[in-house]
Amino acid sequence: MKRAFYAACNSIFANTDGLNEMALLSLQEAYSLSVLMYAAAPALHLSVKQTNELNVCWNMFYRRIFRHNKWESVRAAIDGCGRLDVKHLIVLRKIQFYKRIFYKNDSVLHKLFCALLLTDSVYDKCMISFFTCDAASNVYNAISC
Repeated sequence: MKRAFYAACNSIFANTDGLNEMALLSLQEAYSLSVLMYAAAPALHLSVKQTNELNVCWNMFYRRIFRHNKWESVRAAIDGCGRLDVKHLIVLRKIQFYKRIFYKNDSVLHKLFCALLLTDSVYDKCMISFFTCDAASNVYNAISC
């Protein structure tokens, strides 16, 4: 994923000489970020080390656009542009995936997800806080029938 990401970034950089930083950022987000994030969440369970490696790739991209040195933090640039880093994008994609499954009432995945959500064996227990208590109780009643 990292190699493909760097290839996509370099391809865009090679063909956009003299382009505004924000326009370049939008192009890179539209094309290169999707390469980096492909199947990153929720299909793959990435370790902390793997997530950090993907985050480093994205930070290096920001350093190149905004001409920062390798030892400088790009946190201010990311925040100043109103963007998220890869770690937070992965969490956001997981939440969106879980919400889509949760609110799709007709699927088998919905029933499995809700059954796991209501047990103690779920490793992402914090995700239940993103759903309403009424919806969770409705799911519990539907499963117990």
